[in-house]
Amino acid sequence: MSSLSSIFNIGSSALSNAQIGISVTSNNISNADVEGYSRQTVQYTTGPTTSSGGLTYGSGAEVAEITRHFSETAEAQYLDSSSSASMWETITSTLSSVETLFDDSDDDGYDLSTALDAFWTSLDALAADPESEAARTELTGYAETLTTLINSTSDSLEAVQEDLNDQIEQQVDEVNDLLDTLADLNSQLAADPENSTLLDSQATALRELATYLDLSVVYNDDGQVTVYTEEGQTLVQGDVTYTLAYEGPQASMSLTSASTFDGQIYFEGESSYEIAIEVVSAGSTDGSAGAATYKVSLDGGETWLTDDDGNTLVFTASGEDDKVTVAGVSIWFGSSSDSSATAGGSLAVGDDFTVMAKSGVYWYETTSSKVNITPIDVTSSDSNNRLTGGSLAGLLATRDQYVGGYLEELDALAEELAWQVNYVHSQGAGLTNYSSATSENSVDDATTALSDSSLAYADRLTSGTLSISVYDDDTGDVQTLSSITIDPASDSLEDVADAINTTFSGLLTATISDGQLTITSEDGYSFQFAGDTTGTLAALGINTFFSGYDAGTITVSDAVLDDPNRVNAAVVDATGEVLSGDSTCANNLAELADADVTLDVYGASTSQTLSEHLASLVSDAGTDVDTSARKYTYYSALAENADELQQSVSGVNTDEELINLTKYQQAYSVAAQLIQVANEMFETVLSLRD
Repeated sequence: MSSLSSIFNIGSSALSNAQIGISVTSNNISNADVEGYSRQTVQYTTGPTTSSGGLTYGSGAEVAEITRHFSETAEAQYLDSSSSASMWETITSTLSSVETLFDDSDDDGYDLSTALDAFWTSLDALAADPESEAARTELTGYAETLTTLINSTSDSLEAVQEDLNDQIEQQVDEVNDLLDTLADLNSQLAADPENSTLLDSQATALRELATYLDLSVVYNDDGQVTVYTEEGQTLVQGDVTYTLAYEGPQASMSLTSASTFDGQIYFEGESSYEIAIEVVSAGSTDGSAGAATYKVSLDGGETWLTDDDGNTLVFTASGEDDKVTVAGVSIWFGSSSDSSATAGGSLAVGDDFTVMAKSGVYWYETTSSKVNITPIDVTSSDSNNRLTGGSLAGLLATRDQYVGGYLEELDALAEELAWQVNYVHSQGAGLTNYSSATSENSVDDATTALSDSSLAYADRLTSGTLSISVYDDDTGDVQTLSSITIDPASDSLEDVADAINTTFSGLLTATISDGQLTITSEDGYSFQFAGDTTGTLAALGINTFFSGYDAGTITVSDAVLDDPNRVNAAVVDATGEVLSGDSTCANNLAELADADVTLDVYGASTSQTLSEHLASLVSDAGTDVDTSARKYTYYSALAENADELQQSVSGVNTDEELINLTKYQQAYSVAAQLIQVANEMFETVLSLRD
């Protein structure tokens, strides 16, 4: 009877094994199109043997385990490539729309390059007919079109940056939600490490997380995963998450053990650059002869700012009254509680400071300890322990490295255009004399030396003379042609006003109100500016063509728009007269089209015309789109190959599953027959007993 029972048990076990095989296979088939599902198979093992009558025989087969087919190696390759592809896709998508801002800036296809060319052409027309009202009107019209396009392009680029900021903030929240999901899955898997459904959910969450940022994943034996960024910042460990945060502009410092500095670094302004500061000589921060000095980097410390000769620039650590401006950001040191008070202690060599004059993404190791992971340059081989992949890195890089770079170049182009034109224009004379002229730009402190003032072009001023010719309105005769000497390193706006009042006493009066200089002629007199080798007029915005100092502010001067006769085509000659038909100033303005200049852009060294600079900017935008698109295609292909490798392991092949289903069906039928045979044998034995 025991052998009959054994046969029955073997048949019953075989029937159960076939049922499990059919169930697993059916589950595979039903999930064949479910993304993230990993194929499962039943693994069998031989059951224990039985000895009887000197013979040993088997007891059938048992289900050893249900195996989930998944390649950790293939998945690691996929996550890495997918992250890179996601970053370059994000960059390409935004840059494709940005490129159109330079190629076609209005509905009529009238782009920046066309507008700049038209401006130069209109200056040629003015030079050919310097007293033509039509030529002046045409010039101001083309200039307005040019500045409007520059303004709108700048506004559009800033709008792109604002939109990117919104997306960054949203994605940081989404990343933190995914980290919480993974931590929760880890908790569940700790209690049920072989749960294939949980493991598939885990793999799906990791793939989604990899679209946001670069990952390194460690698969633990208990089913849990430990998740890091590629640079080693822990994101998930067990059921603990280390969150990311999107935060506004801020500064940080890392002091050496030798430092006694007791204060804080302060800043004003915005920049797409992250400004790194390293102290190179110890001392105080009061700007004195014994103050500390420091060098500055805009690329994470790979290179340091240099002068025209290639020597590393060194800045003096100073307080609020002597701010240092780098990349459009004013930097100074103060006490911890008061930005205007002198900081205590002394800086030591090696003290480091970082100024983030922009929002950024931070990784929190603890609630009080954070690390800046905002990318500096995604094309660099040195990541500086920052994000190197995923859409989050793509958004940050697009905002700062690409769009921020275009804005910097456009600002520098507008700055140079305004300065070059205004410097030449301020030397000239229009068709009508001045009775009063007020500067469009102002200084914060009229007693501060001009070179240290708040004027946008303060650093371009040089020592020289400013000449004015005064006329008798009744006779038109030259009353005087006189000059004042200006040294911007020592002379303030008040000094300039005093010099005018002294030199032109009884003829002109110079006053200052709200930091603006006004020059007014006495009754019966008028004046023209007869030359200015210092650049003071151009910096103040007197007798100039353009207003503003960057892409967002450049416009045609209201004085010129209100009265085209203020367009300076002529110059005051050596006798103080403005000769009829003179086109000296107009010719000088037209020659600017062929003048080579170097833009005030970090890393820029090329000297070329303004039109060539603009063409380079447009070309850079197009090249960046092409380069990022190629990288997206490359990494997408790698990700696809890795996914195909993973699918060859974990994917469901319905043809194979149908074969398996048929095999299990046959096994089930045979097992059922075996049970039937055992029953018949058992009935035969019972009948013999009867």
